[in-house]
Amino acid sequence: MHKAISRILFYEKHSSICFSYNSMQRYVTQIENNDDKKGKVSNLKKYWLDKYVNYIKSYEATLSKNFPKTMGLYRMFVYGTQNYISDLKVYLVILKKHSLDGLDSLTRDEIQLAHSIHKDVIKAAPVILISLIPFTNYAIIPLAYFFPRQMLTHHFWTPEQKIDFTLYYYSQRFKYSRPLFHCMESKANHINDQILKTKWSGIIACLGSGGQPTVESMVSCIALFASSPYSLDTLESKHMNKLLGIHELSVWKPFRKQRLKERGLLIKRMDDAIIKEGGVNTMSVESLSWAVSFRGLNSVNMSTESMKDWLEQWILLSTSVDNSTLSLLLHGPILLAYNHINNLKLLYNK
Repeated sequence: MHKAISRILFYEKHSSICFSYNSMQRYVTQIENNDDKKGKVSNLKKYWLDKYVNYIKSYEATLSKNFPKTMGLYRMFVYGTQNYISDLKVYLVILKKHSLDGLDSLTRDEIQLAHSIHKDVIKAAPVILISLIPFTNYAIIPLAYFFPRQMLTHHFWTPEQKIDFTLYYYSQRFKYSRPLFHCMESKANHINDQILKTKWSGIIACLGSGGQPTVESMVSCIALFASSPYSLDTLESKHMNKLLGIHELSVWKPFRKQRLKERGLLIKRMDDAIIKEGGVNTMSVESLSWAVSFRGLNSVNMSTESMKDWLEQWILLSTSVDNSTLSLLLHGPILLAYNHINNLKLLYNK
């Protein structure tokens, strides 16, 4: 009896071991089979995905060949939207950096983007949002295509449009240059200090005769921009309107003096950032062109060296300016660009 029980126990033990081993072996085999199936499915998916991508590319090429204008319009809107959204993302990073580290931590490019993005959002956001509504893109995109300057930002413009629209905006600004110069000229007789009056009259006469006064002579008269007659607190309404216009600021919005002061601080902050980052020699051609045009000089067809030379003169003037004499910097488009050949060409062609 004892031997029989022992045999039964021995058989059950070895049977369970064999059963466990067989079960494990079947499980491993099943996993390997599943892996093989997954690999085959994955390869199949990759194959069809590649086929689909190649089909889309060939279809896009066919459309580009048969409908070049339509596809050009499509690409313009898609790429423009991508660049627009990219700038918005960068702007959000700038806002976070500004809140954590302060305004002085921003680079020149970040200050530039933070300034320009507000106008871009107001201008392009309605077009992009409306185009997201089903079927409206059939109307809004062609409409924006025919009126790109009014409805779209530089993200959507072609290189030719960028030049044409830049020249248009220059002409709108420069129509204020001569009236602003006359306002400055009329105030020269209201200077009480005879030494300053003599110096300033020489600068006005130089500008009026087509010459270019030196930055040193302007800095020597900087006291005139800290008080009467050229400080922001003492400017007449007509004079202030011309100053707003030459800086592309609306004359109809309220708080004109405050907006001019903010623009002066913005320019001063950009100038300081240029100095901090190594000067004009470290700037790209695109950055130089934007910086020169933002300060009131037509940069179209200017050489890189000419832009550097002019911007260096502006920076030299800016280093002498503080918060009490921001008005001198705001009058810089007249003092440094009034008789420049690029501005004269644009006004003459007009």
